[in-house]
Amino acid sequence: MKKVVLALAVMATVACFSSCSKNCTCTKWLNGEKKGTEEFSKDKLKEGQKCSDYSTVITINDKKTGLECR
Repeated sequence: MKKVVLALAVMATVACFSSCSKNCTCTKWLNGEKKGTEEFSKDKLKEGQKCSDYSTVITINDKKTGLECR
């Protein structure tokens, strides 16, 4: 029983720290070159949206162009 409680406590701790980021970070790409980064608050996201929903990257010949958000 103690092992089960300990395992649940560890999982809860990991879950708390994994969702702490309050910003989305986006990288701007042009012809495979990183042109900068941009951050915005997750508060601007609509309900059910994720940061990655704002990604618009296309890759041609292994060169990225667009906005890649995480």
